[in-house]
Amino acid sequence: MRSGTFPTPCLSHEPAPSLLRGLLFAFLLAPASAQNLPEFPATLPLKQGDTLVIGIAGGWEPSDAPWTITRRIAVHLEQQDFPNTYFATVENHHLEVARELIERAFDHNRDGKLNTEERKGARIILYGQSLGGAASVRLCRWLKKEAVPVRLNVQIDSVGLRDGKIPDNVLEAANLYQRDLGPIRGQSRIRAEDTNKTRILGNWRYRYPRAKTVDTTEWPLAMRLFVNPHVKMEFDPAVSQKVESLITTALKNW
Repeated sequence: MRSGTFPTPCLSHEPAPSLLRGLLFAFLLAPASAQNLPEFPATLPLKQGDTLVIGIAGGWEPSDAPWTITRRIAVHLEQQDFPNTYFATVENHHLEVARELIERAFDHNRDGKLNTEERKGARIILYGQSLGGAASVRLCRWLKKEAVPVRLNVQIDSVGLRDGKIPDNVLEAANLYQRDLGPIRGQSRIRAEDTNKTRILGNWRYRYPRAKTVDTTEWPLAMRLFVNPHVKMEFDPAVSQKVESLITTALKNW
């Protein structure tokens, strides 16, 4: 069965000054977007045993923008034809879209809420970049309150508050980051709230000296000049490949 994509019109240890600078640049330089609740396709709810993979875009990027790392990963993984697996991308400032998507995707009896069996049986993988990385942790915390497990959460140069502690409803978590000179530096270390329940796969640092060439021409010049390492990481093929490898491994070893 070919995997499908949900049409979405478009859903620390970091020092406070650096975080605030990063957020300021995200507000000023990222493209503006607005995301309304999408009209979910007829495939909702998913069938029991189906998997939902949600990518959360960074900054104020539209969730369906083809240049974002979250969208590129979703499209590429979809093309690999994972059976019974569905991919969606949402915006970090519209997590209500992700929450509604999850609630409707696993509401198998269509009664408008998730019962105990539906919660336990939900198959979810999350990943997010920049502000989307921090948002993925917030979404994991909400899912913990709802008693919904998360198979894997991956943070890509995560920027936010309280994004370094992974709740114990997450089985595995991974963190990719850079700490080069610039206004935005990713979360350098994630740790498990409960090491008996959550496995931290790794905290992998990527480096972007001036001499390292990464094609970032899809981004506005101002963004490339002022937040260069952060932007380079989003467009680094090695980063995309690593995230895809983590997700693929989780899907194959469920």
